[in-house]
Formats: sequence, structure tokens, C-alpha cells
Amino acid sequence: MHPNPPISVSAVVLVDGDGRIALVRKHHTRFFIFPGGKPERGEDGVTTAVREVHEELGVLLDADTLHHLGDYSTPAANEAGAELFSQVYQARLPAGASVTAQAEIAELIWVELHDVELPTATELAPLSGMILEEMARLSS
Repeated sequence: MHPNPPISVSAVVLVDGDGRIALVRKHHTRFFIFPGGKPERGEDGVTTAVREVHEELGVLLDADTLHHLGDYSTPAANEAGAELFSQVYQARLPAGASVTAQAEIAELIWVELHDVELPTATELAPLSGMILEEMARLSS
């Protein structure tokens, strides 16, 4: 049990037309995570997910197209000793959308579900690893 309350976030498994999945790394961190973040006052999970993807990647998602994959509790990747409660959604990248790492995002990569290659000196956050593993198992 962690002494602090869990950090609540919405995360988006953003899939492009080739089936690749977007992972992002925030400035001054080594962990790759799904785009997303903490809710603002009064936001539900879907609203947070849509706003965060727009802020971080410049992509405007239609809230009605997000598919709720589930709620997960994992160790927080970028905040030592903290627990993360994540509402995870899957979304297709809208046709013709331009994706650009912006705001607090230092790096954006697209990975194949069954072949996740990360840059040197980086690693997957616990939530990202769990979700990608689960998706790979279900697609086999």
C-alpha cells in the first residue's frame, strides 16, 4: 500500500492506419508512456483523454470514437513511490491527422504491437508494458 493517494490519469492507446501504436516520453524522463495525463477539475476520463492528446500531439479525437479498454493500477513511472490509477482508452488516428510531439513531450515513437523497439537508455512504463502485452496476447 502506498502512503499517498494514487495519481489519476487518462491514457490513450493511439493506433495509426498501419496498426502502429504511439508512445511518448516527457522531457527529463526515460520512460515511454501512452499519451494522456491528469484530469482538470470537472473532467471525466474521456474528456481528459481527448484534451491531453490534443495538447501533447496536436490531434483532435472524437470522444465518441474512444473505446474504454479498462481501468488499471500500476506503479507510476515518473513519480517514484507513487501509484497510478489509469483509465485507458483506445483510439484510431483520424485519417490525414498530423501528429507532432509538443507541450511536455520530448519524443514520440510509433511501435509495432509485436515488436516494440525503444531508443537506448529508455524503457516502457509499467502501464505501457502491461497494456501492450495484453493487446499482443489478445491479437495472437
